[in-house]
Amino acid sequence: MTAVMTRLAGPCRRLVLSLAAGLAFAVPRAVEGADLKPLEAVLVAADAATGDRVAGWKREGFGAVAVVLGDDVAAPALQAAAKAVADNGLALYVWVEVGRNPEMARDHPDWVASLGSHDDWRKRFPKARPPGKGEVAKAWPWVPIGYKEAFDAHLGRAKTLLARVPAGCRGVLLNDLQGGPSSCGCGNAQCRWATDYGVPSTATRLAGPGAAARFVAEVGKLAPGQEVVPVWTTECEAEDLPADKLPKGGWGTGYCGGVECLATCRKRYAEQWAALHADRTGPTGLLLLHKEFGRDRGEYGGPAAWVAQGVGYAEKAGAEPVAASRLWVVVQGYGVPADEAAAARRVAVKLGPKVVLVARTPLDQSYEPRVVPVKSAR
Repeated sequence: MTAVMTRLAGPCRRLVLSLAAGLAFAVPRAVEGADLKPLEAVLVAADAATGDRVAGWKREGFGAVAVVLGDDVAAPALQAAAKAVADNGLALYVWVEVGRNPEMARDHPDWVASLGSHDDWRKRFPKARPPGKGEVAKAWPWVPIGYKEAFDAHLGRAKTLLARVPAGCRGVLLNDLQGGPSSCGCGNAQCRWATDYGVPSTATRLAGPGAAARFVAEVGKLAPGQEVVPVWTTECEAEDLPADKLPKGGWGTGYCGGVECLATCRKRYAEQWAALHADRTGPTGLLLLHKEFGRDRGEYGGPAAWVAQGVGYAEKAGAEPVAASRLWVVVQGYGVPADEAAAARRVAVKLGPKVVLVARTPLDQSYEPRVVPVKSAR
């Protein structure tokens, strides 16, 4: 569909965009023939899950509640949320933010994800100081599990957090298991395939594409009998290419600056996606926050229409898509008008995944560059 749109102009292109807004793009192969009545869930802060609010979410058609399990959420608060959810007959899940961790970044700046050797990120942060000799720029506060030290620390943190989870919890969602944003240095917040791309490492890099799969397996041991759902982010899109690399008459976002990295990004995405699913048949989530990622553009056919494009990303990258019966789609319900949030929810529901999770608490995907010294290359 996108390829067709780039060849059209004027009234014809506007008509196609209008049709796309109503149809939410062609249904990706991952959801063809899917049950069109997925479980709908809401993601909230733990202290927001009071009895009255849970009852209200049930009236909205939600059948499950996921609460964010952070370091500041004590066991009594989780127990209160669990009771409110159970009293209303809904299912309870917990959500753990992994890669984006300000506290861990503050305490261990060497573990923070590096901005790669491309310097296009500086166009987004013109006031940021570029790294000098013996320094490297970091995407603060992202601490990916691609470093051994961070992997071990995140796993220890998960053990502590999950010990607070009350009985009856259905599962654990693990967000941000990839690299940090702008991993090649292009500036794109969705560029997460690389680790220390062309720059010195300041922590011990884990070899191969399988860190996320290993982390999910280890967390599974800490949460027996519960679903463990890795939540994945899609990579660069064709429209993010440099202006001179776009199809004639096409449109662009400029998100990747002057870096022509689409082919590499998709290849690495496919490798990491395949490694994640090589030995598991459980559910997988897709983090498709249209506003957070700047995909709320009219060119997509409407502010939430990109959600459908995101669901089809694995197939476009040459990877085997996850079947609808295993797919969670996470959409944005915060920081946008109510009608826009409702549109994102409708688009996702029409795709027929296993679960549509509406985030009503912020899931910050931003980063800022910070320069640190390279004490020793790893």
